[in-house]
Amino acid sequence: MFTNFFRVFKFGWHEFSRNIGISLGTVFVIFIALSLGGGTLLLRGMSEKLITTLQEKVDVSVYFKEEAKEENVLAVKKEVEDISEVKSVEYISKEKALETFKETRKNNPLIMESLAAIESNPLPASLNIRAADLSSYEKLANFLDGEEYKDLIEKVNYRQNQAIIERLFSISNSVKQGGIIISAILIFIAAIVTFNTIKLAIYSKKEEIENMKLIGATNWFVRGPFLVQGIIIGLSAGIFSFLFFYGMGSGISPSSLGVFGELGFLQFFETNILFFLLIQVGGGILISIFSSFVAVQKYLNI
Repeated sequence: MFTNFFRVFKFGWHEFSRNIGISLGTVFVIFIALSLGGGTLLLRGMSEKLITTLQEKVDVSVYFKEEAKEENVLAVKKEVEDISEVKSVEYISKEKALETFKETRKNNPLIMESLAAIESNPLPASLNIRAADLSSYEKLANFLDGEEYKDLIEKVNYRQNQAIIERLFSISNSVKQGGIIISAILIFIAAIVTFNTIKLAIYSKKEEIENMKLIGATNWFVRGPFLVQGIIIGLSAGIFSFLFFYGMGSGISPSSLGVFGELGFLQFFETNILFFLLIQVGGGILISIFSSFVAVQKYLNI
């Protein structure tokens, strides 16, 4: 068994080196596909990280009427916290709101004089609500706009933030869908190129394969060298693609990448380096094995 395996591997390596020009060309095409696909994954990851950061800054503020009692406001806070879509709720009392307002505008004498002249706290108590998902904000706003709270709540500022929230939700979905579509196209191209390379190798050895069948070679013994050839092609492309990104990650400063450096290109790659290695090398091998197997099945009566 080990002897047969060694022979299959030897024949596969011979096929790879025999048509070295075509083999290296196929390696290059798969390398380009894997690199572009890897770049798409990196861009998608960085975009999602950026969108997540922006999502953390998005919230809905609920402003209560002047006459609303604190215990009623805290009761509303408890009800909102019990909603599954809610991530966090922060209560800001009238006193805290005034303190924060004064602190942020202490260098504006006109505003400070106006507050002193009023001699009362004009700011309402409020709740700052963050949802776990952008799509949940409209549901929360509709819940708080209900009849149950009309005597307590003065305003829910969802409508002012609605355009921003919907835009972020749209961008998030576009990034996810675009990454999947681009990756699928690149994988298809790489598979077609590998398929044609193996097909050429099969045609060039058609008589030899027929002779092998006549003397009793099994189907898998005939398939084996072409699968090995495909594995060598995919493995080489995957390693080169990974080394390309690893070289970028270890040899390029964040400042030289411009906006990609600011988005955390290097940090994202370093954090996911093992996953990236698996995707690049494993992806190259899977693409090549699949294409080789289909080529053998389609063009050989075995």
